[in-house]
Amino acid sequence: MRAAVPLLRGTFGSMLGDMDRAESDCKDALTAFRALGEVWGTAAVLIALAEFAKLRGDFAGAIAALGEAGSLGQQLGAWGDLSHIGGKLAAVWVRTGDLAGARAALEQAGRNAIARGAGHSDAEFWLGLVQAELLYREGDTAAAARICAERLAWLEGKQSAWWHAIHAILQTRLALSVLADGDEERCRVLLAEALRIASDWVELPAIADVIDAIAMLVQRSGQRGRPGQDPAARAAALLSATLLGTAHSVRGCFDEGSLDAPAVREAVRTQLGPDEFGAAYERGRALARDDALALAAGAVAHPVAAW
Repeated sequence: MRAAVPLLRGTFGSMLGDMDRAESDCKDALTAFRALGEVWGTAAVLIALAEFAKLRGDFAGAIAALGEAGSLGQQLGAWGDLSHIGGKLAAVWVRTGDLAGARAALEQAGRNAIARGAGHSDAEFWLGLVQAELLYREGDTAAAARICAERLAWLEGKQSAWWHAIHAILQTRLALSVLADGDEERCRVLLAEALRIASDWVELPAIADVIDAIAMLVQRSGQRGRPGQDPAARAAALLSATLLGTAHSVRGCFDEGSLDAPAVREAVRTQLGPDEFGAAYERGRALARDDALALAAGAVAHPVAAW
């Protein structure tokens, strides 16, 4: 079906960091599927477009797209993606700060998964990640870490590279959860491994998510017990800004819908000032992928005190 071609281009484009082209392709696919009256294709494209909206921080747009996708999915009966849509909707509600709405959407997604007899699947692991994000945002970082660890333990037996992206993202959330509880050393170990796992697969957004988390680690480590103008604190801020820029370059955009990166960006920009922040960020954007990975690996390996 010709309408599926731009959807496939958009899907692979987003995996490879060509976000502007990918979103344009998905919009073309949506127009084509709507014209055909093809319900499954329309819903599938709406799910993809919701992700682009979330990346821009357009949460209302993401909720609208997912709501329509869910309504269309109901027409298809026992459609497996209903639980996936519910999980994505819960993730957006987490980012809006409506944690009650997020929990309701997550519980409904879980019921949908049970209704279709889902076992261990990518949808289940997605729901586990969203549950961890919700707990993290609620401040129950120990419970968030436990959820991530449970999912990761099961993933240890999976040999397929298809699981690498979700593995890296779950491990990243685990790392940030233990960082919130003060265990910086374990956070470093987890992020180093997450970076390795993500780098072994083709989906660039997962690599960018790990790099954003490393930027957060660096920024927090640099601020611990140091005034903002302390040389080590400023060096950490500059490195954090550069890492945010590399994540932008790898992903193809800054993730405005991240639970963590916007706050890190604001903190570092405030510390450095807009000009110095902007210069460091653009240095990161200019790095080639291998150089970006090397920078991130070095940053996660060495605490600020060792610089």
